[in-house]
Amino acid sequence: MKRVLILAALLLGLVVGGGPVSAAPPDPIEFTFVNRDCGYRIEITVTGKSGVNELPGGATIITAPGQEATLTNISTGESVTYVITGATHIDTSEPGLLIVKSTGRNVLIVPVGDREGLYLTQGNVEFVLDDRGRQVSPFEGPGQVTDICALLA
Repeated sequence: MKRVLILAALLLGLVVGGGPVSAAPPDPIEFTFVNRDCGYRIEITVTGKSGVNELPGGATIITAPGQEATLTNISTGESVTYVITGATHIDTSEPGLLIVKSTGRNVLIVPVGDREGLYLTQGNVEFVLDDRGRQVSPFEGPGQVTDICALLA
């Protein structure tokens, strides 16, 4: 469940570690992978730091201090780079649902369903995923959402 939660909510393919309550300091990260959630291949390179903090009751906070993501449409070479230093709060207290609240700047993956794709969020944005990774509520909140798939198409 934790792996689906992270893949569904975030650009980062992190493996959640630690015990049920841990305050992990951010660790340096650098990795590249290919994503197909836009209907075409996007190479994503992430550098910076990332921390995963598990809270009581099934909540997780993922931080990204000093993090940057470069997304490139492999077919066209079109590319964007974002500083993504926000935090993502994931609440699993509702059975079968992941309530995701993003603050700051984040690149998020919605892996399944009508809203499948990659999104840049800025400010406070909330949405809900089911246990299969389908977005069951739209992005809500005062923040901004940019469809990266449309931008790089």
